[in-house]
Amino acid sequence: MINVPAVYENGVLRLTEPVSLREGQRVQVAVYPEPDGSPLRPPTAEEEAYLRRLKAAKSLQEMYAVMETAPSSPEADFDILAAINESRRLTGFRMPDSDPTGENPG
Repeated sequence: MINVPAVYENGVLRLTEPVSLREGQRVQVAVYPEPDGSPLRPPTAEEEAYLRRLKAAKSLQEMYAVMETAPSSPEADFDILAAINESRRLTGFRMPDSDPTGENPG
C-alpha cells in the first residue's frame, strides 16, 4: 500500500508526490478528504457568545466557570449508537462472536 497526498482539481486527482508504479499499472484508490477546518454548520449566536466568554477568561477558574454555562447543542438529541447500528445494518456488518473459540455459547 502506498499513501500519497493528492489534490482534486478539475475533476482529476493529482498526486503531489511521485510514486513508484509501472506505466499503465492498475491501482485501487481510497480517498480520505482532509478536514478543511470549517465547522459543519455555522455557530449559533449563543455559541458565539459562549466562545467570546471562553476566550476572555483570564484564569483556569474563570474558564471552568464559563464552561459550566456551555450552550446545549442543536444535535443534543442525536443518538450516536443508533447511527452506528443503522450504519452496520445498511452495510451488512456482523458483530464478531464474543467467544471466538466457539466453546462458550453466549
